[in-house]
Amino acid sequence: MAAPFRLQTVLELAARRLDVATAELQKLRARLQQAQARLDQLQGYRTEYEASLAAALSQGLPADRLRDFQAFLAKLARAMEAQGAEVARCRQSWEEEHQRWMRLRNREQALQVLRARHERNEALRGARAEQKQQDEFALRGRPPDRET
Repeated sequence: MAAPFRLQTVLELAARRLDVATAELQKLRARLQQAQARLDQLQGYRTEYEASLAAALSQGLPADRLRDFQAFLAKLARAMEAQGAEVARCRQSWEEEHQRWMRLRNREQALQVLRARHERNEALRGARAEQKQQDEFALRGRPPDRET
């Protein structure tokens, strides 16, 4: 009978931790993508409003409308700066979690290697025991050697 893998509980715990870390990493990736999408959207708005301002300036623009455009563009720039900081925070969180995930994955893989080695050793031990048993049966079934 094969001996159980002594670190099976540790392996199962490592696998559970890796699953939790994987889910967290996916959540952080989704947050990063959403934050980046918002920043891209703000950059798109800025491009549109700058084009509108250029078109309006080419046709002549009253001073109050020019101030409104400039105020809005300044507000948009502040929003983009804040969103850029949010993207950076999300990216930092994702990178930290990714490093943690890598450590957990490496540990789980190391335990998997140990389990595979254990299973190979147990199979080899079982094969040797079976061969020994067959050799003993073969020796018992043979008549004793007689010297002449």
